Amino acid sequence: MMMPANFSAISENEMTYVNGGASLAEILAPELKVENWQKFNTNMVTIIGNSFLGKYVENTVGVLFNGAYKPGNLGNAWLTDVKGAYGTGSDAGFGKHDGELTAGDKFLNGANGVLNAGLRMVGSAAAIYNLATGTVKNDVSEKAWKVEF
Repeated sequence: MMMPANFSAISENEMTYVNGGASLAEILAPELKVENWQKFNTNMVTIIGNSFLGKYVENTVGVLFNGAYKPGNLGNAWLTDVKGAYGTGSDAGFGKHDGELTAGDKFLNGANGVLNAGLRMVGSAAAIYNLATGTVKNDVSEKAWKVEF
């Protein structure tokens, strides 16, 4: 029987792999270096900041320039926002919410409220980071303005 020129009949235990020796990590993805983790952290802060930016601007610039500002309104707007995060976090806590609450239930619900208030403050800090490191688009140069008479 004639075989093709590139065919070689060898047993399985005689086979040699010439393309091998790579670890699973080398095949799937390159290793993450410090620069990659820095980029990851920057991107995460940007994503979080973007999601909180509208609320942050509303609670600062919106309060200052709404036409009814009086001293203390800025702090009240921020505090009301953090209190709201505490309240919704507490309402979603891991403890019971109906009937007689044990000390453990109150603690779990309160701890979840504190966690959510803290995360709200982190979101505001991320929004500040975005404002400090990014460039805001200018509507005058970015939009086509129409004047109708």
